[in-house]
Amino acid sequence: MDHLPHHTDILIIGAGIQGLVVAKTYLQLSPHIQLLILDSQHSIGGVWAKENCYTGLRTNNQLGTFEFTDYDIEDACPGKVRKGEHIPAEVAHDYLSKYAETFDLVKRVRLGYKVLTAEHLLDKKNGGWRLTVIRKQAEAPNPKADLGNNSIPSSTPPAILTASRILVCTGLTSTPLPISLTGSSSFLPPLLTFHDFRRQASALLSTPKIKHVAIYGSSKSAYDAVYAFASRSIKVTWIIRASGHGPVYMAPSHIYLGPLRCWLELLVTTRPLSWLSPCIWGDKDGFGFMRRLLQETRIGRFVVRNFWKKLGGDVVVQTGLQEKGPGVQKLIPKESALWYGTGVSILNYESDIHQFIRNGTVNVLRTDIERLEGRRILLKLDGAVEDAPGSIPEVDALICSTGWRWDSGLTFLPNADHANLGIPSASYSPTQAATWDALDAQADAEILARFPILATGPSITKDDVVIPKPVDASIANEKLQAEPRKQKKEDLTPWRLFRGLAPPSNPHRDIVFLGMMSSFQTLLRSEVTALWAYAYLNNAIAPPEGLSKRAAPRPPALDDSKQATASQTTDWLYEAALFSRFCRWRYPMGYGARFPDFVFDAMPHFDMLLRDLGLRSWRKGWGWVGEVFGGAYLRGDYRGLVEEWRERTKFGKMD
Repeated sequence: MDHLPHHTDILIIGAGIQGLVVAKTYLQLSPHIQLLILDSQHSIGGVWAKENCYTGLRTNNQLGTFEFTDYDIEDACPGKVRKGEHIPAEVAHDYLSKYAETFDLVKRVRLGYKVLTAEHLLDKKNGGWRLTVIRKQAEAPNPKADLGNNSIPSSTPPAILTASRILVCTGLTSTPLPISLTGSSSFLPPLLTFHDFRRQASALLSTPKIKHVAIYGSSKSAYDAVYAFASRSIKVTWIIRASGHGPVYMAPSHIYLGPLRCWLELLVTTRPLSWLSPCIWGDKDGFGFMRRLLQETRIGRFVVRNFWKKLGGDVVVQTGLQEKGPGVQKLIPKESALWYGTGVSILNYESDIHQFIRNGTVNVLRTDIERLEGRRILLKLDGAVEDAPGSIPEVDALICSTGWRWDSGLTFLPNADHANLGIPSASYSPTQAATWDALDAQADAEILARFPILATGPSITKDDVVIPKPVDASIANEKLQAEPRKQKKEDLTPWRLFRGLAPPSNPHRDIVFLGMMSSFQTLLRSEVTALWAYAYLNNAIAPPEGLSKRAAPRPPALDDSKQATASQTTDWLYEAALFSRFCRWRYPMGYGARFPDFVFDAMPHFDMLLRDLGLRSWRKGWGWVGEVFGGAYLRGDYRGLVEEWRERTKFGKMD
């Protein structure tokens, strides 16, 4: 296969934000190492690849929060970004492309290559990987009838590539969940996922025959699709599933908390506010006393509940959702803001999206789709939140914004290694399943005992995930043993990674998963996790501090053929269980049951990773005074981390 070596020392899968940052970090510390980046798309940028951008799409970020610590967006894209405005998608793409050029990454990137399988070479002393790769043809625009056709055939047979270490940076929004609506195969109009819509938006939005579309879903991507059509005076029927989580919190970029006007993005990096979020790694920020006061006392939990109630209420009021009018109130979230993760998002549109509901351009329905028939959408009447019609008359397109697959998008072999790697899987052996069940049950008991407020969260049972109901913390062990978790055979397990990054049981240290978590401040997170990943892969991290306040359990080994010999292996398994299960309990209205999903917990997560690296987590200066009164953490506070770590460790010249 052209342009691909037979072997590389480091293989990075994904040329988005995370892939580019970890490549730059690796080469900064090991400049002569063989490093290759593969991406299945045909331009750099991941989510912000050129083919994913359309006119009107913007980042949630404004100037100052979509920048790497060592590369200014105003220098890269002069005159294209103004203070107080959200960054257009095409500018985000240009910025990432120029970042790759500036740090000499382009020559190491191979676009249009998709990794199909990654086979772990467990028989080799130092591990390693054998990968099957195909070359994909560029996607041709299709402005005619079948706008939903998004297949990209391979132009060459698969090739084999070996790598000593791989860093999986495919992210969590690469592969949409398949559309499984009854009648979808015979539905006449274009039927697209949001992934398809992004790539074919120009054709859809400019086609005269598109006069009425239906949008199915309530996430930020559904909002984006609704706005794209409604702002062009195209009629939209917006269907929000009655059986799902319902609408998410959508806030303006700045909100008022009492008399204070606050930039929402910076609230999550303001340290004192992070104390109001129950967090199992929270005491890594050095303020354990404040966290215990707020999370382990009744008066503290009273303060916490009312803060989140106030925050959510203020967002609803300040976005005008309480106004009377056709459909606007149907967008009010049904639970406290405490329980939502990164589903909380920003109204980053040029005009008020709610005006289209008030003037009748958008009709909001809270019900489920029964089936598709011809050009009609038949709706379920049972379980509808409000009186919905039995069907929607002919539509010209249906966009399904119903989520993404939460696995990595490639097949790992052998299947028996999945439980050790901590990846989503349907292939656990009975021993592996029993081991993780035991670890999860122990983790649940510890989490609910330490954070009783989490036992009061909403219970959500989704079609594809069966989740245990909340239990009273005082009887956690007893309840969890009496009501074991159930899981459908076809379900994928959640991500179970140490620190949300590394396999919990892999002595070879030859793989890291980056970007398999969802949080605000993506660019900062990418830089911190990239450095942690380099140190981990090069055995330069001392035994890290644990999350548990109890002695770690000693379950059977994951491998049926041998017992775990190192205590660290078992400890890391339990640490991974704590991390994973905490996210499930903390964000039941988000994605915590599938992968790490957190908002106000991002700051202490940075702290924890920096402490693992032996670096300062308090970076404001003036000790605790700076941390409490120094304001939000910005990119400048983390500038120079790589050089700081290299100087401290005298590490980083490994070739």
